Amino acid sequence: MRYLLISAVVAWWGLGCATAPVVAPLPIQPQVQEAEVWQRRYEEERARSDELGCRLAAAEAALELHQLERAEAEQAEQALSEELARAESERRALEELNQQLHVQQRELAEMHEQMSDVWFESALSRARRHSPPPEPPAPSSGSGQGASP
Repeated sequence: MRYLLISAVVAWWGLGCATAPVVAPLPIQPQVQEAEVWQRRYEEERARSDELGCRLAAAEAALELHQLERAEAEQAEQALSEELARAESERRALEELNQQLHVQQRELAEMHEQMSDVWFESALSRARRHSPPPEPPAPSSGSGQGASP
């Protein structure tokens, strides 16, 4: 029985220690104020993070727009360089054609001169054939009469 008494005392003592001691309650007002301060800080940080999120979204949109414009500019530059290459090849072809035309113009001018010479010679020979032969100059009779001294 002694053991029973000892175990009851130990159990009662254990229960007494396990329960929280009764303490005077702290005033609730400072805890409420601290909770309100933390809530304001949370709301300020949330508003700040929302603003940063909006700014980040705007920056990403601007970056995408810039990348799109850059891609379009690169395509335009490529198209212009292709057009420039075509124009350069056409310019070279036109220069070669111009040189060929100058050569042909010189050849035609030479042929025109030759044709003019041939026409002139032909006209001259026709004129000689169709005209009466020139009369030999007559001896002058005045040269023998005026010779007496």
